[in-house]
Amino acid sequence: MARIVHLLALLAVNAVPAAGWFVQGWSAGTTLTVYWFENVAMCLFVAARVIAHQRWSPRRGHFRYQAPKSAGQGSRTSFVAGFLVTSLVFCAAHGLFLGVILFVLGHNGQGDLAGVDWHQVRTGCIRVLIIVAIDFVVDLPGLRRWTFWQIEQTANRSLGRVVVVHLTLVLGMFGAVMTDASALFGVFVVLKTLNALSMALPQWEPATAPKWLSRVMNRLPNVHPGERFEDMWAKGSADEVDRREANEQPWTPVS
Repeated sequence: MARIVHLLALLAVNAVPAAGWFVQGWSAGTTLTVYWFENVAMCLFVAARVIAHQRWSPRRGHFRYQAPKSAGQGSRTSFVAGFLVTSLVFCAAHGLFLGVILFVLGHNGQGDLAGVDWHQVRTGCIRVLIIVAIDFVVDLPGLRRWTFWQIEQTANRSLGRVVVVHLTLVLGMFGAVMTDASALFGVFVVLKTLNALSMALPQWEPATAPKWLSRVMNRLPNVHPGERFEDMWAKGSADEVDRREANEQPWTPVS
């Protein structure tokens, strides 16, 4: 049931600005402002999940998070602190680029696209807030039973969403100057929606490397001479299992 609600919430939260742009005649400025608010709201509600899980089911990963590519090394930064710093910095950068792109559109004679209708923004933001709040409430009853890996996946998906929006705006700034603005925002909406759908799909993490991939990679120059690709894959998989197990260890505060 919860999985269905999450999927519906994911689609609904993306449908709010998309419908505003394609159906309700929102300007680009209004649409992008609602997208920015969506990112901020999603990050804050993910942080609320992390904080609640840290309180109800304290794990080593919350306090001495061991990230990928740093096996065997602990961090003195709490997981939620690292998540909030990273996500909010990206959101701040997103807001900056949003202002720049609207400025560029306005000075290119496209003031109708760059204008922001604050009544429409308020309506869109309220809808987004209601959707992400419902999604959060659905998670709360079972949050105590979540593994730290589930919390980590949820945070990583949120960061992925922020990065997609940010990079689309950075690349879109050039497109706003060189191409038709409607094409720019059409691409933006498509990329955002595809990214949302990809997050709903389960991750494929085979313990052994696919044979076809091993055959291809073993023919390429190797930065680790004498090592086969499938052996490096197996080692990486084992290291990842160890990392996750370390993060899942119960946390006992030192008196």
